[in-house]
Amino acid sequence: MSNQKPSEITTQSNVVSQLILNGDLSKLAANDKVRYYNGYCERMGLDPFTKPFDILRLNGREVLYCTRSGTQQLNKLHSVSHLITSRELIESVGVYQVTSKASLPDGRCTESIGAVNITGLKGEAYANAIMKAETKAKRRATLDLLGLGVLDESEAETIPNAEPASIALVQEPEELPQIESKECPTLGTLLIALSKTQTLDDIKELYFANTSKVEHNAFVKEAFTNRKNEINNGK
Repeated sequence: MSNQKPSEITTQSNVVSQLILNGDLSKLAANDKVRYYNGYCERMGLDPFTKPFDILRLNGREVLYCTRSGTQQLNKLHSVSHLITSRELIESVGVYQVTSKASLPDGRCTESIGAVNITGLKGEAYANAIMKAETKAKRRATLDLLGLGVLDESEAETIPNAEPASIALVQEPEELPQIESKECPTLGTLLIALSKTQTLDDIKELYFANTSKVEHNAFVKEAFTNRKNEINNGK
């Protein structure tokens, strides 16, 4: 039987409920946040060491938002393409609006809007706002198309009273995996092991021990190719 007190079980249940219903990480312990973050990245097929997501603190809640690195990796991993279907300057309310259509190779697609305030902007500031609207539209379209219920970095920047949570999300394991015969349990440990390889034989052994992880993740596959080129070039 469990040694937990009823009050402890109720508290844990409330934490899990908030996480599932609202994506609120604020009640998780630091180590649990790391495990949740790394597990979330793993499910998305993303490398946690590139910080594809970060944490935003808002009204007492802590939620994940997708960074520029995250959307770039998702676009490459899923072969997402974008088409700007409209650009519109709405002078009456001082808004510049862009609509982006994101598509997958199987034909599925969705459209999302990116809008910015251009009131009083001129020159470079105006140009940057227009580019930001297009970026926001593309990133939101990617997240909508892939069914990720998280904010984009460009959206997070515009939310009043929101601030990044100062938490170290990614931790290296205390012991790195041995590349000779062991399969790496996560993409993070696999990339660490890859960075430690010294010869082409090391890379081959690591690859064959983790073939499924490499072949099913374009980002990891490219990392292997880059490391092979580095060794060939004597780096």
